[in-house]
Amino acid sequence: MQTKGQHVTADVWCDEYDYTNAEYLCATLAECIAASGLTILGYKLHEFNKQGAFTCVWVLGESHFSIHTFPERNFFSMDCYTCGENGKPLQAIAEALSYFDVKESKIRLIERG
Repeated sequence: MQTKGQHVTADVWCDEYDYTNAEYLCATLAECIAASGLTILGYKLHEFNKQGAFTCVWVLGESHFSIHTFPERNFFSMDCYTCGENGKPLQAIAEALSYFDVKESKIRLIERG
């Protein structure tokens, strides 16, 4: 198995955003993941409360993608980690961010392995 890869992390603050439809948001993010050449093997969504806090993690053929939301702070974090050269994790994050009203973001690209 290839050990070299990329890990993209994003800390994101939005103007008000409606996190209450987690299923819809996760379906939209899955489209971004697939469009970046990554292979979705499955996912798990966990909703924490009725205010919209949730975590969703996709298991990828290349590794994983995740989002963790904190609606009370208008904040969420995402990361996409890949092993090997398949897929474009930075593209997956960038495309996902286009669906939010981003006020501020900190994106980091880490070479792994």
